[in-house]
Amino acid sequence: MTHKGLDRVDLKILEVLQVDGRISNQKLAELVSLSPSACLIRMRMLEKAGLITGYRAQVALEQVRTLMLIHAEVSIKGHTPSVFEHFEAVIAQIPEIVEVARISGPFDYWMKVAVTDMEEWKDISLAMLEVTSVEKLLTHVVMQEVKSYAGMPIGASKAEGRRARLGKQLHAIGRHRRRE
Repeated sequence: MTHKGLDRVDLKILEVLQVDGRISNQKLAELVSLSPSACLIRMRMLEKAGLITGYRAQVALEQVRTLMLIHAEVSIKGHTPSVFEHFEAVIAQIPEIVEVARISGPFDYWMKVAVTDMEEWKDISLAMLEVTSVEKLLTHVVMQEVKSYAGMPIGASKAEGRRARLGKQLHAIGRHRRRE
C-alpha cells in the first residue's frame, strides 16, 4: 500500500480514469487485472472516500463559441484572512473565471479566465477592482495552448527514478533538436 492506504491497483484505476472517465468497467477491469465486480467495488470505494470527485467531458470550447483565454496574476491589498475570503467569494461568483490558485511569490493569485473578447475581460477586471481589494492585476493573453491539462501524475515517484526519467526525456529532446 502507498498513499493513504492505496495499493498499486487503486493507483492504476485512478490513473486510467483520469485519462478516460468513460471507460467501461469491463475494459478498466482488464487493464488493472481485476474481475469486473472487484473493479467496480474498488471504484465505488474510491468515490466514497472522495478520491474520485467527479467525471467531466473535455469540451473543445473554441469550436462551440468564440474564446479568448486570459491568465491573470492578482495582488491583493491588506493580507488578512477576511480580505482573502472576500476576494475568493467574489471570484467564485464569476463563471468566466475557470481556475484560481493562491500562490507564493510576487502575486497572491493566478487565474485562468475564459472570455469572448478583450471587452468582456475588461468588464470582469473592472468589476473585480471595484468590489475587492485588488491592488495589481497583470493580464496575459493566451496565444496558443501548447500543452493542455490532461491530468496529474498519480503515483509519487522516488527522486532517483524521477531524475533518471527526466534525464532520459531531456536527452531525447536534445537529440531531436540537433536533427532539426
